Amino acid sequence: MKYGRIAHLDKDISRIVCGTDWLMGATPSDSFKTLDAFVAAGGNCFDTAHCYGANSNVLGAWLKARRNAHKLVFLNKGNHPYGSPRFSEMFTKNDIFENHERLGIEHTDLYVFHRDDPSVPIEEVVDWMNRIIKSGLITAYGGSNWQPSRIDAANKYAAESGQQGFSCNNPNLTLAQNVKPLWDGCVTIDQAGREWHTANQLPLFAWSSAARGYFAGTTDEEVLAAYDCAESQARRARAAELGEKKGFSATQIALAWVLNQPFLTFALCGLRKPSDVEQNAVVPDIQLTAEELRYLETGN
Repeated sequence: MKYGRIAHLDKDISRIVCGTDWLMGATPSDSFKTLDAFVAAGGNCFDTAHCYGANSNVLGAWLKARRNAHKLVFLNKGNHPYGSPRFSEMFTKNDIFENHERLGIEHTDLYVFHRDDPSVPIEEVVDWMNRIIKSGLITAYGGSNWQPSRIDAANKYAAESGQQGFSCNNPNLTLAQNVKPLWDGCVTIDQAGREWHTANQLPLFAWSSAARGYFAGTTDEEVLAAYDCAESQARRARAAELGEKKGFSATQIALAWVLNQPFLTFALCGLRKPSDVEQNAVVPDIQLTAEELRYLETGN
């Protein structure tokens, strides 16, 4: 496993992040085996969210049984709108406390806003997050499904006011071409966004980094509606071709494309069984050249 670091958090973070939105789909014993395998492979970062609900209870039960929470890194999301705006300091604190209760922890390393509400002045957001940081509840913060322009404005205000800004962005980034959003309000980073990340070197945590099984040939209708098109099919074929040459699957090559961007990236993966851990843990070691990255995306 390889690791990276983000601003304001003095911890190594595994480049493969274990998503936890799948936990309710498996028995606790099977879930525990997968979580154990992830840690044994060197993984230490878990993606959790207020809207994952009871899934966090399963992770919390595993943390209690293993007594290893102090060794791990938690990316805890909150402020999901649930159909109406929930973007305020009050809702942020509420979701932090409820995340902690479900997981059985007292501190969040990285709190990430699940959605943005552009009607809220960014100055207010930075101010309230710095108050929460000073209270000791969290160490760093970022945004999921945020436009880079809002994060840019936040970090400029934070620098001007002597406060802590965003440590990361957490959008969808995948080799597959996005046809339409998977869910309302979610953001797939585009070429302009990638160029902004390159210029600013802000770390990016990519959710659905392998396009939710698209490169493995999923038949899930929602995934196909989001990603399946002639361009995605061509990229999948090129990933399979390059993978055959290098001894990896198309999915592993697609993940490697995410992890070989010219800025620090982390890949959030749905690791449902120990074999998934085994296949994903080696991906950070796959080195792709600039020419290979371009070929996978454009065919040139």
